[in-house]
Amino acid sequence: MARQQRFVALWLVVFAVLVYDNHGYVSNRRVKNQRPGVRSYSDDDKNAASTEINVCALEQKTTINLYCYCDESKSRAATSADCWVFNDGEPRESAVWREFGSQSNVTKLTFNVRGTTSKTLSFVPTEALALMPELRTLEIVYADIGTVHSHAFANLSRLQDLALVRNNIVQLARDSIAYMDDLRVVTLGDNAIESISNDVFARLPALRKLYMDRNNISYIAEGAFEQLRKLEELDLSENRLTGSLSRYVFLGLVSVKRLDMRANHLERVGPDAFAELVCLEELVLEDNLIKTVDGRGFSGLPSLHRLNLAENRLTALDDRTFNRLDKIKFIDIRYNNLKTLTFGTVEPILERLRNSTFYFHFKGNKFECDCSLLWMNQLAVETSNEQVQRELSTAQCQMNDTADGDGDLDDMKVTGPKNGYGGGGGGYGANKVDADIAAADKAIGGGEMGAAAEGGLPKPFDEDTQLIAVSTLNEDTCPGKEQPLVDRAPDAAQNSDRVLWESTKSAAAVPAPLCLSPLPVLATVFVMVIRSRRS
Repeated sequence: MARQQRFVALWLVVFAVLVYDNHGYVSNRRVKNQRPGVRSYSDDDKNAASTEINVCALEQKTTINLYCYCDESKSRAATSADCWVFNDGEPRESAVWREFGSQSNVTKLTFNVRGTTSKTLSFVPTEALALMPELRTLEIVYADIGTVHSHAFANLSRLQDLALVRNNIVQLARDSIAYMDDLRVVTLGDNAIESISNDVFARLPALRKLYMDRNNISYIAEGAFEQLRKLEELDLSENRLTGSLSRYVFLGLVSVKRLDMRANHLERVGPDAFAELVCLEELVLEDNLIKTVDGRGFSGLPSLHRLNLAENRLTALDDRTFNRLDKIKFIDIRYNNLKTLTFGTVEPILERLRNSTFYFHFKGNKFECDCSLLWMNQLAVETSNEQVQRELSTAQCQMNDTADGDGDLDDMKVTGPKNGYGGGGGGYGANKVDADIAAADKAIGGGEMGAAAEGGLPKPFDEDTQLIAVSTLNEDTCPGKEQPLVDRAPDAAQNSDRVLWESTKSAAAVPAPLCLSPLPVLATVFVMVIRSRRS
């Protein structure tokens, strides 16, 4: 019996030794085969039997240059993860990217780059993203991506919000942002994107907002947005777009309500430039270099509510500029180089200017004092719109060489116009618009950015210019323009403003007297006196 007990005890000792040695072998093997930069778990870890590494439970003091803070640290329990990439980052081939599958239920993921070199994160971690099919929101910030490669966001069929801000992105490859049926918002602002080709955005049927502001975009291919038929807001502000826009750039954007192209280098609005945007409600063209707007520049925009043309280089506006903008409620043409603002231009919006819900801003222009501005005085009396009335009442103009007499400001009377809106003798009809456009182009000399390239707002007036209030002008004293006489009557084309204004009154109304400069009037009287004496 004692011998048997000794035998059992011996076997127990042998078994214990074998178990101890095997445990040491397993531990050593785990360390030997450990993937570089990935922590090995202790034996009492719940996941010790698994080879999967939980990215939400990485120790900070390791060789890994990546750390994630999650709302839940247990495997596949997290729904939100904020990851920091630091030092030299993790290379594309690093095994750590494959371990993101340990949190495949995450719906919101952010990569914050806090590296010391441009290599900290120089690519979209597609391998990690492909293992997270539940993602709804993805943000990468302060990386140095350079090029977003094709199919960079493959397998993210449920992604709704993609933000790639401040990542020094220069190029968007073919289908780089594509094939995401639920994607609704894409933010690519504050990068260095140079162009948009027509094969970047594909199969994004739910996309509503696209922000590409603060880039270096100088070229947009025709049809670049053609597949974005549900897009409602497009922001291309603070880029380097130049010249005149083609309507074909906006093909397919049949649902866009807001287009922001502020602070580019656009020089001209051509005919039907935005006609593809049939649902457009707000158009922002502020702070460009726009010198001319074609008479049909804003045609095809029946839903337009807000139009912002402030801080450009406009010298004149065509009489058709505001035609058929039936829902317009806000127009801003402040701080341009407009020499006049005729009744022919504002006639399509005249009733709105009397409405208290309409906003019309035009201060800071280079108006020349002549009879074409007299409509402002009458409308200032009639309108119930306080903003419009204030704008009209404080409007100023500068005297020029075409003023009657010697241009002495003391001769101006502080009275209003005598007969309604009249005073169209300033001669700023369609012919004058063409002349002003030609003169402006000639003065600029055809340079790429023209005189406006100096930057800053256009100066409303020269420093030594003497200004007077438009409210001091009337039909007896306003400086007129010499007009060609046809049968002793002003040429109709040179008097289009008065004709348009009078057309809004009853047929029985007495027409306002023509505004002529003293020289032609005196000459006519002199001829009539001579003829009467001869007879």
